[in-house]
Parts: sequence; structure tokens; C-alpha cells
Amino acid sequence: MEHVGKTYCLGQRTGISSLQELWKARREKKDNEKFAALRDINLEVKKGERLGILGRNGAGKSTLLKLLARITEPDQGLIRIKGRVAGMLEVGTGFHRELTGRENIYLNGAMLGMNRKEIDEKLESIIEFSECREFIDTPVKKYSSGMYVKLGFSVLAHLDMDIFLMDEVLAVGDGGFQKKCLDKMREINREQGRTILYVSHNLETIREICDRCIVLDKGRLIFQGSTEKAVETYMKNILDIRPVYEFEKRQNINFATGKLQVTQIIMETPRLEKGDRYLRMKIRYEEKEDLPDLTIRLTFHDEQDRIAGTALSEEISGKNQEGFLRITADTEVLVSGIYSVDIAFMSPQGDRFLKHEYIQRAAAFQIQRQEPDSRAGWNKEIWGNIVLPAVRAEELFPGE
Repeated sequence: MEHVGKTYCLGQRTGISSLQELWKARREKKDNEKFAALRDINLEVKKGERLGILGRNGAGKSTLLKLLARITEPDQGLIRIKGRVAGMLEVGTGFHRELTGRENIYLNGAMLGMNRKEIDEKLESIIEFSECREFIDTPVKKYSSGMYVKLGFSVLAHLDMDIFLMDEVLAVGDGGFQKKCLDKMREINREQGRTILYVSHNLETIREICDRCIVLDKGRLIFQGSTEKAVETYMKNILDIRPVYEFEKRQNINFATGKLQVTQIIMETPRLEKGDRYLRMKIRYEEKEDLPDLTIRLTFHDEQDRIAGTALSEEISGKNQEGFLRITADTEVLVSGIYSVDIAFMSPQGDRFLKHEYIQRAAAFQIQRQEPDSRAGWNKEIWGNIVLPAVRAEELFPGE
């Protein structure tokens, strides 16, 4: 890949059916604006490599995979690919909703380059790996997103391809299936010598799978090298300390029900210094139904993405409406540094918690103790996670 660039036109119209629409299109400045999704990318991936691709949303990760999958063409530069490419870039890519799982295996396999004989030979293995045997003759429109992933990944994993492109394909599946997929990816790489390019925000799976990574930011390649160095670069890149974080409607991942969605986080203390030990933030959220006995979990990560501590709130009552909370967390046991925080809204379900919302790296803050901190950094692998004091959740009203 040499000096590759890809530009999109914002607000571009695919068709104009009236003079009124033509006039509107001419008046909209956005139709003339361009967005550079990728800029001057130079990259070489060797046969048998497992390359991780990291970057914030909008960094150009998915665009890069689409160029390699030949779904779209670059505007600039040259891409050379040696070998057959298979990609799973979205959940259910190539599935027809009205067809059964079995029929979609044949359809999906054919689209990815397999002939009927090859699919016949691998059909039983594909069904067994997918864990969808009970529903294999059911139309996939009745499948959950997790079942889509299982069946789609199973077809992909049984292809005789040289290069595999995967974009967050494990985000929806359950934990057990994720582990099975990771093992399968290692197998096709180690035993069959396949090349894997893997996009994910889950840094643990990146560490498990990839022996080299690149980091993209605003369409530019800002780092390529070892996985650990890439993770460190990525974390520093995303730890942008801001007073306000806005969240749009998004697909439910990480096993969240989506019955509650955070829309805004206001950091009242983005920097803790001069002896201030309390992190304070306001969280605005929307509930889609009554969710009694809600608990908020905060998980703090340091600059190397190690878990530095976890804190839980007391229970709050859901009211099927917009909610507004002030969260106060005691950070006295955390050493100086920059931290990101994951936020989860959960409710009890038997002996476990059911997550309704989960945002990884939702916000960032800095701790700067007044005196130099003499304590060593917390070693999670040896000492385990720190359990921080309980979080205080105070209900607010609009305008507070």
C-alpha cells in the first residue's frame, strides 16, 4: 500500500428528482465539502502476519479494510494484494433476511468465493462451529445479532482464503463464543499461515491476537510497531481531557440491553490537584422503560490501559424518562497520571448484573498530586484490581 488516500463528499446526493431538490442541493454548502477518510497511507503487511488496527471512531479503520476488500477504490495511491481476500466487515454481511441459516451459508459462501462442492464438504463443520444448529433452518430475520455473528464468522473461518479482514466481528457474540473465535483465528494463522487484519476497540483481544499493530488518527497513520507500543500510543491518543462528552445513538455492544443510553457526560473536575480526591461528573441519560435498582459501575484505566480500580454506586431508581445524575468518586488511592473511565449502568438479575449501557473509555481525567507520589504503580497482575470506595449518585434536575 503506497501513498493511499480516500476522500468522501459530505451530504452527497445520489439522485435529484425535482427542481426544488436541485435548488436545495445547490444551496447546501455541505454538498461541496469533502472529508479525507485516509491520507497518504504507506503500509506493508507480510504473509502470515496478524496485524491489529487501532484508532478512535472516524479514524479511518473501516475505510482501510473496505479498500483492501475492494468494496471501494482509493482516490490516490496504489494497493497491491497477493492472495485471495475474505472480509467480515459488518454483522450479517451477505445474508438475505428471508433465507434460512442453511441457505445463507450457501449464499454467503458463494459470495466469498466458495463453490457448492466446497460448501457441501464444510457444511457440517460450519453448522457445528456456529452453535446455531437448532435454528439452522429458520429464516435469519428471526436471528439475534449474536447469532448473525456466529453464523457469519463460522462461514468466514472455513474459507480457504489467504487474507482475512475482520472489523469488530466479536463485539456482539457471547464470551464463550468469543474465546472460540480467538482460538480459531490463531489456528488459521499458525497452522495454515493465513494473514489476519483485525480492527477492534477491545484492547485485550488485540493483545491476544496481534503480533503487530498500526494506529490511525484522523485518516493518518501515526504509528506502526509492537502491539504494546501501539496500545500505549492509542491510549495517549484517545485520552483527550474535555469538559463535555456527547454520545449519539449507537448500536448495543458488549452485551448491553440498550434499555438505557448515556447522551452526555459533563466533567466537573477534569483535573484533580491541590489535594482534591473526588472525581465529579454529571451524566445525562435516557431510559426506554422502568429499570428499578440501577447501579453504576466505574472502571478506571491508566495510560497503559491497565485496570487501576473499580467503583460501584448505591442503587438508584429508574423512571422511564430522561435522567440527570451527579457522580462523585473517591480517587485517593490512585497515583498521579491520566485515566480513562468506563461507565456501565446495571441492574441485578439473580446472582449477576445485567448491563443496560456500557461505554468504554467514556471520559478522561488527570490526577496531579501536590507532592511527588512515592508509591509504585499498581500491579494488577500480582495484586489484583483496586476496589475503590462506593460512588455517590445524586439525582439532579435540568439546569443544575
